[in-house]
Amino acid sequence: MAQYIYATTARCCCSSARALPLHAPALAPSSSRSPLRWRSAMGASDRLTVAAAKPRHAAPCAATVLGEPLPASDDHGLVHPSADFAAQALVSSPQQYLEMYQRSIDDPAGFWSEIAETFYWKQKWSPEEVCTENLDVTKGPIKIEWFKGGKTNICHNAVDRYVEAGDGAKIAMYWEGNEPDQDGKLTYSELLDKVCQLANYLKSVGVEKGDAVVIYLPMLMELPIAMLACARIGAVHSVVFAGFSADAIAQRITDCKPKVVITCNAVKRGQKLIPLKDIVDASLVESAKNGVTVGICLTYENQLAMKKEDTQWIAGRDVWWQDVVPNFPTRCDVEWVDAEDPLFLLYTSGSTGKPKGVLHTTGGYMVYAATTFKHAFDYKPTDIYWCTADCGWITGHSYVTYGPLLNGATVLVYEGAPNYPDPGRCWDIVDKYGVTIFYTAPTLIRSLMRDGSVYVDRYSRKSLRVLGSVGEPINPTAWRGGSIMLSVTQDAPYQTLGGRLKLVVL
Repeated sequence: MAQYIYATTARCCCSSARALPLHAPALAPSSSRSPLRWRSAMGASDRLTVAAAKPRHAAPCAATVLGEPLPASDDHGLVHPSADFAAQALVSSPQQYLEMYQRSIDDPAGFWSEIAETFYWKQKWSPEEVCTENLDVTKGPIKIEWFKGGKTNICHNAVDRYVEAGDGAKIAMYWEGNEPDQDGKLTYSELLDKVCQLANYLKSVGVEKGDAVVIYLPMLMELPIAMLACARIGAVHSVVFAGFSADAIAQRITDCKPKVVITCNAVKRGQKLIPLKDIVDASLVESAKNGVTVGICLTYENQLAMKKEDTQWIAGRDVWWQDVVPNFPTRCDVEWVDAEDPLFLLYTSGSTGKPKGVLHTTGGYMVYAATTFKHAFDYKPTDIYWCTADCGWITGHSYVTYGPLLNGATVLVYEGAPNYPDPGRCWDIVDKYGVTIFYTAPTLIRSLMRDGSVYVDRYSRKSLRVLGSVGEPINPTAWRGGSIMLSVTQDAPYQTLGGRLKLVVL
């Protein structure tokens, strides 16, 4: 049976949950041209709280640690881990956790340097400047910098490193399409080839280090490929959730002024056809009115949703991915970037006003995303990992693309809806691929609970080892319901500004 990590009550605030033993500074304003843009070198939205810290504005929350499902009551006391699960966990005891935590506080430079040294750096950072920060405006410009002086590349660490180590034949990605009979896969070697081809194409059309590229794609394998290709050449990707409107895309295009927009002609979610290219066309018209013109719209033909001949086209601007990208070489030199160079720009949803661009830099984000994935999910090299988040959100950046691949994991990418063609689709996918780590949201759990257990019981789900929830504090009812169905593990409050988990396997 899958084991539990944490479940916190809905009353918990992010800072009240027991945190990873990681000391990370608060956000600092970026020096970029947009006054609305902020950055977080380590991916932390505010100072990470310590174990047993008091909530800022909430009552103390109860935590559930690895163990058997909670009884159907309102008593949310501790549930201890099974001895077998604890023994094999990367963090196998509270004592080990506290030792790690204390080390991170007593010697943050040494703690993070040891972790960072497990990655490839073309040039090592200055030992005196592992982390520098100024959060006092009276003492000068606000800033946070991690691994200053270091040079690296996140794409190299996520892909090349494993191919060079002899793991090129390992599956990097499984892809499950909208329909149950649609699937695909890529090994690490194949992923590297496709990333390099797209990177070479982007370079051929003038994309250089520091240039922005907007990506408006559904959950095809081409989405993480596009992210990695941008990172490989030092371009700054800005992924827009492929459910946002033309106005939302236009706002982001106007702000970041990309050289290229990458999209596909359409996607099917369930039985609904969504013409993504038409939405992009409308956004480019709108952004042009604001003085920002994009010269190239690279369009992937998603043949399972729409054919070329049915796609609206503007000659001279629109380019079919399949017509150009496969013609480029499968080798592309890495652009070594400073640890503080930008990696990606992700905008807030805009639900509380104009979307705000959050600029994440390279070195700190790389180390933090990889480390939190490894420990929060107790990752093992044999795991098959599935996060149901879209790469249009920060969860998808950190825990679909970068965090897993930086650990050499096998990732599942799912294009469709979780209840199509019926509410058993998730468990069908779990059995089909032997998923061992499943990461989803309380919203999905509550939705599946309404459909009862009939769609769960028809599948074995025996491969599941660890499960997590994300997006909001999971309420007790959903936790208990999920634990009965699936044994849901951890609650990970999440923020676009943060880019990281806050809880750890114990």
